[in-house]
Amino acid sequence: MKVLVIGECMAEFRQNDCGNWQQAFAGDVFNTAVYLKRLSAQTDVAFASVVGIDMFSRALRTYCDSEMLNSRWLKCHQERSCGLYFIQTDSQGERQFSYYRENSAARTLIQMLSDDDWLEFAEQMDWVFVSAISLAILSEENRQGLFQQLQRLQRCGVKLAFDTNYRSSLWECPDIARVWIYKMLAGSDLAFAGAEDMAGVLNHCGMNAKDVARELTPLKIPELVIKAGKEQVLVITPNYHYAFEIEPVDTVVDTTAAGDSFNAGYLAALLDGQPLSERVQWAASLASEVIQHAGAIIPPSAMPTMVLNTSDS
Repeated sequence: MKVLVIGECMAEFRQNDCGNWQQAFAGDVFNTAVYLKRLSAQTDVAFASVVGIDMFSRALRTYCDSEMLNSRWLKCHQERSCGLYFIQTDSQGERQFSYYRENSAARTLIQMLSDDDWLEFAEQMDWVFVSAISLAILSEENRQGLFQQLQRLQRCGVKLAFDTNYRSSLWECPDIARVWIYKMLAGSDLAFAGAEDMAGVLNHCGMNAKDVARELTPLKIPELVIKAGKEQVLVITPNYHYAFEIEPVDTVVDTTAAGDSFNAGYLAALLDGQPLSERVQWAASLASEVIQHAGAIIPPSAMPTMVLNTSDS
């Protein structure tokens, strides 16, 4: 199987308990790409984005290689750089971010991907994964261009997975965000919808998983996965509604990448041919481990063990 992940990766600076800053790399879809490859070594996971020629961009390429990601479509912009962000966490693992991404090379993604690149995607890929952030960093014109290219991929048999990851500061206004997120949801083969994301998109405080289900079920998404933190996970198909209880974690260190790792676990199990219950179990197991460590991407040695079968998916 081949999966294309489209979006942004940034240099992450995290303040530790001693007040020192530690540098790593992260980004919502990038986190998913790394975890998916770790869980599904047989899957070719390609990361499509744009970096610069600065020291962080060069280090990111090296990091992609170390995680065995396919960086064939990691383009280079001569005048822009890798985005940066700084993160601090409180005693409950909740986060505060400061972003520096105005000159991020990833914002030029649509200009940098050629027609030949999109043709290769159509010919080679089985799945493409994007998030609301993948769209939010683009101009309105480039969002439309990306959407049209994704539709072409689907017409060629490539399946689309989408996550509603909503960051209000990246959008011109909530109304524009809502239009694009609903357009992507309605066109997806697999959608991950966060209750907190949807509450922000709809300006509706306190939405839970069932509220999101009532809101999104009319879109008739082939496979809709609703994430609501510590609440149960709902999986909705056109014919069935499933609810899965999530075992709580006693000690939460950092909630960064909880949703991204959940997506990776779910996708890995889906590509491995696992049933819905196993998809949710893999997703929850990985997310539970990730939030017990600092940073978006945990050390490989901390990865939970999943029982992979050898079926050809």
